[in-house]
Amino acid sequence: MKQLASILVSIILMAGCQEMNQQETPAENVQVSTVDSTPQMIASEAVPEKALSDLSEGDITWSDSLLKMYMAFANTETFKQAHKNNFTLEWEYDNTVKTDSGVFDVYRIGHEISRDEGADTRFIVDQWIYLDTLRKQLYEFEPTANRLSKWWSSEGNKQLFYPVYELSSKTTAFVVNFYEVGKPRGIMDTLFDVFYPKKSQEKEPEGCRSCVPKKWKLYDTAGVYKLIRNETLEKEARCYFDTAFYVYGTNGYARSRIKNIALALDPCITNIFAFCLDNASLKSIGHPLFCSTQLIPIHYGKDYSKIEKSMDSYFVPSGDHADSVKTKIMGNVGNFYFYYHDDFTWEPKSSNSKCKFPGRGIRLIDNKRVSQFWMSDFVDLFGIECD
Repeated sequence: MKQLASILVSIILMAGCQEMNQQETPAENVQVSTVDSTPQMIASEAVPEKALSDLSEGDITWSDSLLKMYMAFANTETFKQAHKNNFTLEWEYDNTVKTDSGVFDVYRIGHEISRDEGADTRFIVDQWIYLDTLRKQLYEFEPTANRLSKWWSSEGNKQLFYPVYELSSKTTAFVVNFYEVGKPRGIMDTLFDVFYPKKSQEKEPEGCRSCVPKKWKLYDTAGVYKLIRNETLEKEARCYFDTAFYVYGTNGYARSRIKNIALALDPCITNIFAFCLDNASLKSIGHPLFCSTQLIPIHYGKDYSKIEKSMDSYFVPSGDHADSVKTKIMGNVGNFYFYYHDDFTWEPKSSNSKCKFPGRGIRLIDNKRVSQFWMSDFVDLFGIECD
């Protein structure tokens, strides 16, 4: 089995990292990049209680939702120039292309220009977009390479957004959950299987926060999690993730780099991989919430209380396990609202924290209709497994 695992990880470790590029006229034959996993577009987060809310379920199509998100978040040079000149970005359907990889609806995103006060109107293309009609994914066309590059992903090791948590007073990290049944295994799960001793957990006394497997080191035990790290795993993992991110917090954003990569195993609460950021670079942004390789033009509004109340009355937690932490909105990009559930009082066996299921997400609210666009993986600090 060890030999098989070694062969498997050798194959996976040969995979390269890909980046996104820009626009212009597409060719007929294009190469499709398939590095990232299938994105998860969630229609709704919970069973709504509409009687107490002025919101209703959004009926936006998956294609319109992806196009709206791309136009709001993609910070390309051509988009910047269009906004600078006060042009309104729009999309137009162009045609449908069938390839060996799938069927793609092709769209032009651009703006109109005119001469002589409205005469001779022309549509200027700023970006060509291909929508995979089967997998419901959005690709940018890269003219220089004559290929498609996936832009949106909510899974895999090249996500557009990651949730960021203050795991302790010492450690702030963006978090990737361990493998869960029904979801694809990630590269971190594969690396864990290779580098973590199979029987280490069985030998450790229950509740021992100073016990670590051989070749592993304690990283931080000041928070809810006992974080440990292995230098070899960390070295391999860095090949698959970007090293620098824009981190968005309650008071602004800052650029930060991955300092270390650790993980936490617990029999009761959610097991995580922690990509630990440089705390010194985050002092000015308040409580960190999200990170992305993209510079997102987030607006920090003064008062979101009305929208927060509407969200809380519409998305009512269901089930036996729920906490009383209310929705807070960090900021918005147009009608996209970045929200979070967290009271930032995590500590071992804390009696002060009311937040047992912290989370982050993005919702679109358009004409009183709400749609869920992205939501972080479920984090259980309560310990449902042991309840």
